[in-house]
Amino acid sequence: MQIRGLAMMLVIALVVLLLALRRQTRGIWLFALALIAVGLGYLATTPAPKEFATAIFGQADTSRLPAGTAKPAQ
Repeated sequence: MQIRGLAMMLVIALVVLLLALRRQTRGIWLFALALIAVGLGYLATTPAPKEFATAIFGQADTSRLPAGTAKPAQ
């Protein structure tokens, strides 16, 4: 869910970037992309992307996860 949330935040940030900076020079674009990368890197350390993805996609599907815990090798 964390990756889904970060991907959705990236898509939204890129759409806003395209709309807001469509006639700017390349330097401004690169700086804005760097700011997005730093912001997403910070958000990856918080539970925000997981909460964002849960709000959009609903609860995570845990039915495909293996039942029980792994046993140590003997």
